[in-house]
Amino acid sequence: MGRSLSASNGNDCIQTPIYLCKQIVEHFNPQGKILEPCKGEGNFLQAMKADYCEIKEGIDFLTIQGHWDWIITNPPYSKYRDFLNKSMEVVDNIVYLQLINATFYKARLRDIKEAGFGIKEIWCIDTPKEFPQFGFQMGCVYYKRGYEGDIKWQIS
Repeated sequence: MGRSLSASNGNDCIQTPIYLCKQIVEHFNPQGKILEPCKGEGNFLQAMKADYCEIKEGIDFLTIQGHWDWIITNPPYSKYRDFLNKSMEVVDNIVYLQLINATFYKARLRDIKEAGFGIKEIWCIDTPKEFPQFGFQMGCVYYKRGYEGDIKWQIS
């Protein structure tokens, strides 16, 4: 088994700073029905109107049913693959704030292809000082259903 993507202290609930939530939402400008699958303290909800799930409130994203146009979230890294696969079941556009290398495992790329998704954009950002400093590049990865074009690569 490889190196864990979750924090060494076992804390998988790392809150995205509100300023960064606002930048991400402004950058991707989601339209339609939006879902925040791991609300945490609700920081993304301060930047966008969305339905939400939060396991600590008894609303488990991995068991929900329905369809949304967008998901924008900072997923729990220890459940990344489960979250991505569930996201591809229930939505057409996915933006994950993540370590970008998490995308490029063979199994995940296979999952993305088999679900009919493509990677539309990778937006590299500085790791917020509030986050663990992993040493890997942080960014937003935009997965889109049916997308087969080039990947827009942006470094901030």
